[in-house]
Amino acid sequence: MNGLSSLGFTVASENVGQRLDSVLSARMPEISRSKIQKLILDKRVLLNGVPVKKNERLRQGDVVAIDAKESHDVGHERARAQDIDLDVVYEDEYLLAVNKPAGMVVHPGKGNPDNTLVNALLFHVPSLSKGFEIQRPGIVHRLDKDTSGILLVAKTDVAHAALAKMFFERTMEKNYTGLCVGFRPKEHAIIDGPLGRNKRDPIKRAVHTEGKNANTEYWLLHYYSGISLVHFRPHTGRTHQIRVHCASVGFPILCDTLYGGGKDHINTLAVLERPFAHKLYKCFNRQALHAHRICFTHPFTKKSMAITAPYPEDFKAAFKALGVDEP
Repeated sequence: MNGLSSLGFTVASENVGQRLDSVLSARMPEISRSKIQKLILDKRVLLNGVPVKKNERLRQGDVVAIDAKESHDVGHERARAQDIDLDVVYEDEYLLAVNKPAGMVVHPGKGNPDNTLVNALLFHVPSLSKGFEIQRPGIVHRLDKDTSGILLVAKTDVAHAALAKMFFERTMEKNYTGLCVGFRPKEHAIIDGPLGRNKRDPIKRAVHTEGKNANTEYWLLHYYSGISLVHFRPHTGRTHQIRVHCASVGFPILCDTLYGGGKDHINTLAVLERPFAHKLYKCFNRQALHAHRICFTHPFTKKSMAITAPYPEDFKAAFKALGVDEP
């Protein structure tokens, strides 16, 4: 095949019996499920050398090959370069890591045609991988619009394939810092709850039995007056995972109005706890979640990498109010 032939893979035991489109969706979190299904429909995905249907069930040893040539779907145009500030915290010939600010969308899409991270990357970075969609060059994984922090970007197609494989195989260790409001969390625990679309609101995700496996490990760093400072390590990469998991166990991310972390939740605290919680609430105009660090073995140099995104000013103000040092 033409394109990223290196994206071919052999089906492992844990994927036996699963649908082809489901496995590809897990392996390539940077693109939508509908886009994956279109790749299959367009015969750009081969199973043992033969085009198949999206609901094909996989067997151990099956060989999947993906033609990742650039998409030219009707209605989609190449993202344009824009001179937007870009905070690069690491770069080499294969990849770079940026500290994405809160409020910035990762790539163009419906309602966000420009002023995204991709627009900034196209201006500042001479070479990016093609990716799987014309508007997502270099993008291997994503952060929510209002989540700040570290995000890896692929500079070549080979690097894109290698990084995507590492995310799929969960050999990337992602570390987040968040402020939560509500019940005091345990000192250390794993939230294990399958996630899927909320049946009442397609924008939201929810814990339900029909969802995909998801688990989030966390450590309580500090607690005071209804506010928790928490370190998170998600072991899966589902949409809104940390936010939904926290809300499901009674301590949603502070200022996360989509999942119950707003002023209404503060008003459920004990009366004497509310003033301090409101003080912390005023530090943020977005959900209090920051992707602080990512650790992995570099796929080409084989060096152990630990790349950190400095805390933004809203987090620094919250740390000061809590009387704690930066985690």
